[in-house]
Amino acid sequence: MRRIAIIGAGTGGTILANALAKKLRTEVRGGRLEIVVFDGSESHIYQPGNIDIAFRGANPKAFRRPPTQLLSREVKLLKSPVSRIDLENRAVIYDGGAKMGYDYLVVATGSIAAPEIIPGLAQASLNFHRSQEDAVRVWEALSAFRRGRIVVLPALPHKCPPSPVEAVFLIDELMRKRSIRKDVEIIYATPYTRAYPAHGIADVVEPEMEKRGITTYTLFNIDYVDPAAKKVYSLEGEELAYDLLIAIPPHRGADVVIASGIGGEEGWIPTDKHTLKIKGHDDAYAIGDATDIPISKSGVVAHLEAITTAESITSQIHGTGKVYLYNGRINCPLEMGGRKAVFVSGTYVKQPERQNPSTTKYLMKRLFNRLYWTMLSGALEPIFNIYLGPPYEVKVVADDANKSP
Repeated sequence: MRRIAIIGAGTGGTILANALAKKLRTEVRGGRLEIVVFDGSESHIYQPGNIDIAFRGANPKAFRRPPTQLLSREVKLLKSPVSRIDLENRAVIYDGGAKMGYDYLVVATGSIAAPEIIPGLAQASLNFHRSQEDAVRVWEALSAFRRGRIVVLPALPHKCPPSPVEAVFLIDELMRKRSIRKDVEIIYATPYTRAYPAHGIADVVEPEMEKRGITTYTLFNIDYVDPAAKKVYSLEGEELAYDLLIAIPPHRGADVVIASGIGGEEGWIPTDKHTLKIKGHDDAYAIGDATDIPISKSGVVAHLEAITTAESITSQIHGTGKVYLYNGRINCPLEMGGRKAVFVSGTYVKQPERQNPSTTKYLMKRLFNRLYWTMLSGALEPIFNIYLGPPYEVKVVADDANKSP
């Protein structure tokens, strides 16, 4: 029996497992193939929901589900954390030393918010990236805030590039609703040269920030934080005082990736940006935040990479000779307050373009929050393909190099 092992049941891992179960149902039901997902989490968290928790006071329960409710019945879930990945011997070590071989592997372990990397940051700041509990603390702090300076500060690298910009707009909106905006100074300090790394989007958000009285500091890379003095210091020699510090911490790869020696000190897996194969391995893939691909780390990217990888593995198993190449498509919503939003859309060869914020795009984002759980099953893929097209290009290799080993 062949086996596909998937490490991680987040957005990418769940979509991938369900897509493979659908494409390879005959093989699975015939006992010729097994799809195994490793994940020790009690809940699957819809991470973009942390924005609503932190800045609208939403109930965290609305954004989590048990993984068992989200995976196809053709998928076997092992609720055991993986301790080591052995790429050379095609094995996964888990549950205190148990070993399982595989024919195909996909690493979808995501990324970890690690404020402890920067001296003083963990002690001084709140954040909404690490957990739902951290997002609740942000909401509690904002709800109690009366006057003073709020500094929003992203560090590199971090997932979901729109999130810090969304944070400052939603803080502004919240303070206006509470009628205390005149008493609250909002500072956005970014390591980029503009308020958003893509210039087309920066052209949209910068005038809005100026209009709403949000002060932006660019080229501000965090060096350390002094919690006692309530000051942040940059590598460029600047300092910023704060009354409330909300940081987007630097992120790193998963512990298992680092422990397995396949992701370097920061844990990012060397991955071909088109085939999504782990470099040097024809039977192993990495998707989502786990990779070192120079593209935004977001749920949308994990989703599109999962769809591409499902096609690739299916092609390898069926020996079709087709190679599926991810085109780098992104399509991330960026909410700007006032029931307005834009979508950060592009590919490897096309940068996001300037656009007008609209209520329609805001409503699309809110609708997606509701449809997320259905989307994980794959039921919405035909609709996505009609409106957006596939996230990959297809090539045929004449020498059948893509055939299953």
